[in-house]
Amino acid sequence: MYWYILMVAILGLVTFLFLKMSRPAGPCLRVLMYHKVSGYGEKDFLTVTSDQLSAQWKYLKKEGYTPILLSDLVNYVKEGTALPPRPVLITFDDGYKDNFEVMYPILQHLGMKANIFLVPGYLQQQQQQADNVYLDLQELKRMNPALVEYGLHSYDHQSYKKLSPAEVSEDIRKTGDWLQSQGIPYQPCLAFPYGAYPKKNPVKLRSFLEMLNQSGVVLAFRIGNRLNPMPLKKPLLVERLDIRGDNSFEDFVKLVKRGKALM
Repeated sequence: MYWYILMVAILGLVTFLFLKMSRPAGPCLRVLMYHKVSGYGEKDFLTVTSDQLSAQWKYLKKEGYTPILLSDLVNYVKEGTALPPRPVLITFDDGYKDNFEVMYPILQHLGMKANIFLVPGYLQQQQQQADNVYLDLQELKRMNPALVEYGLHSYDHQSYKKLSPAEVSEDIRKTGDWLQSQGIPYQPCLAFPYGAYPKKNPVKLRSFLEMLNQSGVVLAFRIGNRLNPMPLKKPLLVERLDIRGDNSFEDFVKLVKRGKALM
C-alpha cells in the first residue's frame, strides 16, 4: 500500500516537473492558425463556425490578449518596436471567400485584427471561374488595412519540403510579384504550405533558412502547436496553434493557454 502511494506521488511529481519545464517561462507570442469560417453551422478540421469564432475571440479579449498585425511583428523583429504585453497574431490560410463574408464582420464587431496568407493560384481560380470559393481582388481591397494584412502562402500551394531552395526562392518571388501586380499590399511574411519544410535534414534546413533570408522574408510560419517565447529566437520558424472546428471550446482554451505541451 505504501509503495503504491509512493509510486503515485513520484509519478505526480515527475509529471508536474515535465509540464512545468515544457511550458515556456515569461512572455510568449501566440499565433493562431485558421482556414475557413462557416456562417451556416458546418464545422470540420479546417472550418470553424461563426459562433465558435465569436466565442473564441471574446475569450481572447476577456483574457487581455491584444491582436496584432504582421507589420507589428515585422517591426518588432527588425526595429525592436515593443509589442503589447499579451500579443496574439491571428492568421488565416489560403484566402477563402468566407474570410470576407463571415470572418470580417465578426472582426469589425469585436474590434479584432487578422492576417491572411494568400495563394495567387487560388485567387486566379476565383477570377477565372467565379466559383465563390476564394476571395476576389475587390474583397481583398475592401478590407481595412488597419484591421487586416496579407502575407505569402506560396504561388500554388506546393509543399516546400519537396522543392529545392532555388525553387522555393523562385516561388516566393513569383508570389510577391503577382500580388504586387494586382495592387495587393503584403508583408514580407511567409506561411509554409501544409506547414512543411525540410526540418529533418540539418544541411537542407540551413540552406532553406538562408534562402528565406536572402529572399527578403522577415518572418516565416510553421505549425508546431506551441507558444513562442519572446524575444523570438527563430523568426523564420515561428510556430502556430492549429484552431480546428472539430475541437471543443475547452480544447481551444487549453491550446491558447499552454500550447501543445499541456494538451
